[in-house]
Amino acid sequence: MRRRPAGDVWPDDETSAETGLPLEGVRILDLSRVLAGPLAAQVLGDLGADVIKIEQPLGDPVRAMAPPAIGDTATYYVSVNRNRRSVIADLTTPAGRDLVKQLASSSDAVVENFLPSQARALGITAIREALPEIVWVTVAPAAAGGPLDDEPAFDLLAQARSGLMGVSGTDASGPMKTGAPVADVVTGLYAAIGLLAALLEQRTTPGTPGRRIEAPLLESAVTILINQTAGLLGAGAVPRLLGNDHPSIVPYAPYRAADRDLVLAVGTEPQWRRLLEAIGAPELASDPRFVRNANRVVHRDELRVALEAVLAERGCDEWIRILGSFGVPCAPVNDLQSALDQPQIAGGDLLTEVMLADGNTTGMVLTPLRVDGVRPGVRRRPPMLGEHTKEIMAAMEGQQ
Repeated sequence: MRRRPAGDVWPDDETSAETGLPLEGVRILDLSRVLAGPLAAQVLGDLGADVIKIEQPLGDPVRAMAPPAIGDTATYYVSVNRNRRSVIADLTTPAGRDLVKQLASSSDAVVENFLPSQARALGITAIREALPEIVWVTVAPAAAGGPLDDEPAFDLLAQARSGLMGVSGTDASGPMKTGAPVADVVTGLYAAIGLLAALLEQRTTPGTPGRRIEAPLLESAVTILINQTAGLLGAGAVPRLLGNDHPSIVPYAPYRAADRDLVLAVGTEPQWRRLLEAIGAPELASDPRFVRNANRVVHRDELRVALEAVLAERGCDEWIRILGSFGVPCAPVNDLQSALDQPQIAGGDLLTEVMLADGNTTGMVLTPLRVDGVRPGVRRRPPMLGEHTKEIMAAMEGQQ
């Protein structure tokens, strides 16, 4: 990382010291709100970075996005705000802007997601321009210079504009959003990747100015359609609503067993032949409609009828046991509780319990990453609004 400035005022966080995590010693100032930006900062905090979250006096709006809530705390806020400290700074005032500038000047990187007009009005643009050595990550609604770059954007809008909703759903349902905020999540991950790449450059090439990284929500959502856009741009294949079916692979979807849905993910011809052997339907192998994947894609509806006629003879769990013995990729369709209860998750270390500031305890999903075989945990619970303002400002005054 870059050398600390002579006027370094950032008070180190004792919970981020001697962790052995790869980002120990990295300082991130998080000015972002809601999901994508805070998620990016959380990814870095989970990996050892010392994160300070700046909030306006009314706090991050996600604090009020309830129900559901744990006591007075929205679970939405809890999901993306661990491993950081919270400081209140009123960016509409000179004192608030000065505080942010001081902390930003002592950080390695800043994450923010203000609209360009908001950033100018609140002095964020001026702070960024005054600190060319700091890596600066902007989570934007859309790429700068385009007609949507100053329009408010949310996950739902990005799913709609990007075409993601246009390939989700069925003819009966019409276009549908996904059941999770995937546009926000992917944008947050891109933001974290860009930030880490810029910090790596500074480490390997001392004296490199801080990069200006842009992670736009709309463009990030478009990249989710990675195979669909390739088909359209390269072969003119116009996607259509296929529900849970795959546009290029069949059978690769949920199919009805006797009691509930069973997902088959048959991606190769050997797997196809093993599937037919497992379910006792060898005659389908010689059916010209199903002889190759390309044929099965064209005749997916007829194949569904044929497969479900056989699958209806047994329950999902029994089929999973049988198909597994033949090496056929398959899975049950779980609801969220069942997903968390399955032995791989419930018996692992992905889930933990955290006590919040009000004494309530909540379960929490940790980072999926492991570092040298160990999954990083929660060094700091999600903070109350402005919980660390006094102590951080007192420490800053003591260093000046």
